[in-house]
Amino acid sequence: MIKLISNILLVTILLGTYVSAVRIGSFNLHQYGSKKAANATLTHTVAQIISDFDLAIIQEISDVSLKAPYVLHEALNQISTSNSYTMTLSGRVGRSATKEQFIFFNREATSGVEVVQAYLYDDVEDRFERPPFIGTFKVKNPVKSGVEFFTVMDVHLRPDDAYVELLNMRYVIEDFIAGNPKYFDETPTSLASALEQNVINATVTNKPSLKTNHPILIVGDFNADCSYISLKRQQSLRSIDYTDFTWIINNEVKTNTRQTCTYDRIFINGDKFVNAIVPKSNTTVNYQKQMGMNLEEALRVSDHMPVKFDIEW
Repeated sequence: MIKLISNILLVTILLGTYVSAVRIGSFNLHQYGSKKAANATLTHTVAQIISDFDLAIIQEISDVSLKAPYVLHEALNQISTSNSYTMTLSGRVGRSATKEQFIFFNREATSGVEVVQAYLYDDVEDRFERPPFIGTFKVKNPVKSGVEFFTVMDVHLRPDDAYVELLNMRYVIEDFIAGNPKYFDETPTSLASALEQNVINATVTNKPSLKTNHPILIVGDFNADCSYISLKRQQSLRSIDYTDFTWIINNEVKTNTRQTCTYDRIFINGDKFVNAIVPKSNTTVNYQKQMGMNLEEALRVSDHMPVKFDIEW
């Protein structure tokens, strides 16, 4: 009887390990620079919000001294003491004097993934105000999902050029596919097919149809709503330019702190990845409500709410 109970407990523990959901979130910190980093209370609040995620995808670190990301990383690990986060930090990017950095914060013990590659897109054609930060992750134990690797393209699109920059992300995808043939080698023709399916400058009669075993996520602050990308252009993006991606943050979810626009998005290409997402987990994290803040207090943290989803590897 004792042996039977022990076996049941072991199976329960193993099953719990397999189905435990991992939370992936994206957060634009709105000018998180030296001033915000010097505010210990605010930094602690930001770290508390981020600590809800096992893998956090961050935009808008804006400190010329380069100290702010390390202050935030330290604050985060003071909260998550038993399972620390690694920080994968981009270089500073931006055409103007106001430059920004991207971050991947990964709590590897709970995320179940490790970073295997990270780099800024080499924007030789100057298509972006801030070139995307691209990270590829290895799933350590893909028992349920079958996802072994996936790639995140972290973006903060220029508001006035958001539509054009989003169209230009097809060049970034092309560059990634061409530069990483090892992820597109299921068959002798997989690489060529992926490049052909990733249609740039799509039309009604020539739409992209990318379908590979390597999931690609475009995540971050797209500025993809309200005055920056009209509903008509959004419909064109959905039905033509990104018809092969699943949009898991839709217009019903308002992502700015004032709750008026859906600026932040998560696009996913990859059926295995999409199918492993926990239903109804794709939404915002309303830290204003959770922490009992008024609007003014919430805006001191950021003018964005994080967006997130849960997934079972």
